[in-house]
Amino acid sequence: MFAQSAEGARAAGLAGTSVTINDEWSTFHNQAGLADLKSLTAGAYYQNRFMIKELGDRGITVATPVGKGVFGLAYQSFGYSAFTQAKSGLAYAMKLGEKFSVGVQMNYHSLRIAEGYGVSRAFSVEGGFRYMLNKSLILAGHIENANRAKIADYNDERAPSTLRMGATYVFSEKVQLSGQVQQTTQQKVVGSGAIEYFIIDAFVVRAGFASNPTLSAFGFGWRNENFKADISASYHSALGFSPQIALSYCPKGF
Repeated sequence: MFAQSAEGARAAGLAGTSVTINDEWSTFHNQAGLADLKSLTAGAYYQNRFMIKELGDRGITVATPVGKGVFGLAYQSFGYSAFTQAKSGLAYAMKLGEKFSVGVQMNYHSLRIAEGYGVSRAFSVEGGFRYMLNKSLILAGHIENANRAKIADYNDERAPSTLRMGATYVFSEKVQLSGQVQQTTQQKVVGSGAIEYFIIDAFVVRAGFASNPTLSAFGFGWRNENFKADISASYHSALGFSPQIALSYCPKGF
């Protein structure tokens, strides 16, 4: 019900190394990144997880500046007719100075299992920060399900929380390298790293690697003034490939 994945083909192409991202997909990764948006932006993605149609993962995001901050909406759905997980979120982000941004999001989760098993519902809170230490180094942190949402009365069952910390080093306008550490309660620490290389302003290639379990990823993106298209594929050491495509639109230009 609280499964974490790489929503948006940019994040997927980076093997989930996404806590420092500052675009419309920050509604899924670190809401503080929304604070850098200057106008209305919307995106949609679809992922065929492990090439199994019943494990389809899809979602949309919309974000727009309002006053001194940025509001965002996100929706994600995973599964098929007999088993469906869904998450809806409302986010708000703002800058606390030129270099420091914070963001928070309220989520509504639902899990539906057919054949009379019914629906389970829960609410969760997540949020994070993003700090530009200098022109080259970006630091960020994010916590998901900070309130340890209750998912069942039996044995007071609680959903896990996830803490992520990461950094991006911008070598030049063309190359940036990112690293991230993720800890989910009662699971092993996951480490990941990724690189983005802007061949030209309109075209970028990406690659990433993560541990526990071993995951490699690659992808590329194209953009013009109003549209972005990203395609990626990740490879799980045991379960195989998961391709993803994402499209974004900004009427006033990115």
